[in-house]
Amino acid sequence: MNDNFVYGLNEKNRNYIVALVFAALLVLGPVQPYGMVFRFAYLAAIPAVLWLALRYGGEKLDLSPDDNDRLSRSITAAIAGMLTVVAYQTATAKYHRECAQTVRDGQGGYECVGETLRVVGPDYGMAFIWIAFAAAAFWAATTRRSN
Repeated sequence: MNDNFVYGLNEKNRNYIVALVFAALLVLGPVQPYGMVFRFAYLAAIPAVLWLALRYGGEKLDLSPDDNDRLSRSITAAIAGMLTVVAYQTATAKYHRECAQTVRDGQGGYECVGETLRVVGPDYGMAFIWIAFAAAAFWAATTRRSN
């Protein structure tokens, strides 16, 4: 082994994993039954405990800089795969939702003021956006990084 490098889980991967867990908790976590105090507590506590566990447990892992790079690329490639699946499901869905009425919001955008309607057919615009995100994640997973 090369003694010039510090082995173990590097800071970039540790922060990457914690950020992904935080985003998953933010998007998929409970909202209604528990309220904002509980939601804030688990949004702060779980990522903090995970960060500490990866901080102290990650140093004990036998990961070289190349292994850390492979781990980062693997996580990003998995995200690209998930985004591709979401794009496929969006492009082949039997129904999607659209807003019945929009108004200008005063900041240059539009806001939905009508009800959300169930519309027959896939939402190709959203499928294109998902596949664009998947392509960006695939590009990030496959490009060579400079040291």
